[in-house]
Amino acid sequence: MTKKYDNKYWETETPETIEFGNGNFMRCYDIAGKLQFGTKFKNKAGEEVYQVKYVLDRDALFSDDEAASYLRGTIDDWEELMEQRNDD
Repeated sequence: MTKKYDNKYWETETPETIEFGNGNFMRCYDIAGKLQFGTKFKNKAGEEVYQVKYVLDRDALFSDDEAASYLRGTIDDWEELMEQRNDD
């Protein structure tokens, strides 16, 4: 089964990509309002490939009163926990 995409924002917009951890990435498409999360690996031909695992949609996130606030709070909490861990 082939997926059909009406809006191929990844073909028309250049994203900002941040790589972190062991082969993870996050890629932001500001105009399209998409934040992709996934893993980076080398395929059989030795080429680096980004495999998208999840896409966070800006409009969907901000359509709910709690979602964006929850995400901000979670990131703040995680950052605080990491700072505490590094202080120990």
